[in-house]
Amino acid sequence: MMRKRMRSFLFLGIGLGLVSVTFLMRDRLWQRSDFLTSEEREWINDYYRGVVVAPDPRWRPDATVQQQQIYAGLTTDFMELVERKLGVRFMRLYAQSWEQVLAADARREIDIHPVLAQSEERSKDWVFTDPYIRIPMIIVMRASLKDKFSPQKMSTMKMGVGSGYGIDAFVEEHCKGYNIVPVESDRFGLIKTAMGEIDLMITDLASASYYIELEGLTNLRLAATMGSLYEFSFASRRDNPLLSSILNKALKEITREERRAIYDRWIVFDVKPFYRNRAFWYSAGLTLLTVVVVLVVIVVWNMTLKVEVEGKTRELKLARDRLEERVEERTEQLAEANRALQRDIEGRAEMARDILDISGGERARIGRELHDSIGQEMVGVTFLSRAVQSDLADERPEEAERVGRIADYVENIITGMKRIVRGLLPVDIMDKGLVVALAQLAREATRMYRVECRFSCDNEEGCRLSDNALATNIYRIAQEAVGNAAKHASASRITIQLTAEQRVNVLSIADDGHGIQQKDGHAGMGMKIMRYRAELARGSLEVHSKPEEGTRIVCRFDPGVHLDSADLV
Repeated sequence: MMRKRMRSFLFLGIGLGLVSVTFLMRDRLWQRSDFLTSEEREWINDYYRGVVVAPDPRWRPDATVQQQQIYAGLTTDFMELVERKLGVRFMRLYAQSWEQVLAADARREIDIHPVLAQSEERSKDWVFTDPYIRIPMIIVMRASLKDKFSPQKMSTMKMGVGSGYGIDAFVEEHCKGYNIVPVESDRFGLIKTAMGEIDLMITDLASASYYIELEGLTNLRLAATMGSLYEFSFASRRDNPLLSSILNKALKEITREERRAIYDRWIVFDVKPFYRNRAFWYSAGLTLLTVVVVLVVIVVWNMTLKVEVEGKTRELKLARDRLEERVEERTEQLAEANRALQRDIEGRAEMARDILDISGGERARIGRELHDSIGQEMVGVTFLSRAVQSDLADERPEEAERVGRIADYVENIITGMKRIVRGLLPVDIMDKGLVVALAQLAREATRMYRVECRFSCDNEEGCRLSDNALATNIYRIAQEAVGNAAKHASASRITIQLTAEQRVNVLSIADDGHGIQQKDGHAGMGMKIMRYRAELARGSLEVHSKPEEGTRIVCRFDPGVHLDSADLV
């Protein structure tokens, strides 16, 4: 443990010693790597805080954010690179016009011009470094003139030249005989070229690159180059000779790669096809990589969703199977309940049929007893009475008259009994049939209920029925309907009509009463019996009734149906 502590203190001491030696020898190490002389280094360290730099606000490739007092651009990058080489930071004159720069020059407030072309006049007051960048002068044209342009045709085209930039003097000297159109600035000249007001524009490459990108002049192309015109140098005042030497040495320290980086950053006027542009392939590669990443994400996402969907599908299938089982169980329960209900309905129907069978059987039995037994005996009494009357007619006429009245009473009783028998046994197929029975029903209803009741049949032969049970049920429907109309609907006129249609006979009973009166929204027993008889006859029953407009009951049935004897009720 003690040895570890001693070792730690030893390493800490060695480290502190190396730091101290480095700190003490920093000046000598700096001097060995410094490209300035000791006199130049001493001067720059003492006076750099008072050195003022004034960029040219006219040269727009050096874009100026004036509200924030920030310069950014090609020459500004060179100035900042020189400052980093020197390890200093000069002051800036934030001028908004060239006139302000000239006024500051007159007051001797400017020490360095970072972008200035050397001339004989300017050399009187300023010392220029070696040119640090050369901007070629170019000719710009519209893309639509690409196939029409040639150097021989330039003399016939309108060429714009900016005034006051130095290019106009060069063009005046080297382009005599050309159609020169002065423009107020490079910017407006390029815009006029893009709009077709002039054919060509002579400017420098940096300005063309800046304004084409700024204004979005995508229809402009490089037509030709005219050689190097702008050679930019740093200009310093003649009363500071050391400053010019310091700036010149700092510019020489700028490497080729650093110059190329600045040049590529600010001069992007490129007429090469897009597929020969490295930036295009970088963008294409980045886009492809992004697409691949997105596709991978989509595939992974889809796989995840697929797994989730499969899981949910299994859950839904399981839930569906369970639901189907429950539905099957419930269906079986409902089927069983339905079967029980059907058995109950059939039992009730059978009971109703038995009741009607018993009722019908009793009616038939009573009718036969009245007709065959009592009726025959009453007829015998009538014959005897008429014989006695005949025997007494000569000798005792008064007694003969009384016996005659007894015979009349018996005949009246026989007539009334026959009506009762017809009510109990209304239809005798072997005797008269349904048509005659319905006609007799109409006559008896007229006499009994004191209403106008009429019967009609359009085809008596077609309405003849061969089944007595079917005829009896149809008759009972008509009998019930007529009774309801007369007794409950207060009808004054009733019409019974029997029609033979194609394979169907139609019985219609219509009245002019006040309609069917239902109790608690339900039909009466008579209506239920009529529907039941229609079902026994294998037919259908329709009821049409309106208050105060009467009722019409229509029964349709097949005349060829044969019913069992049990269906005769």
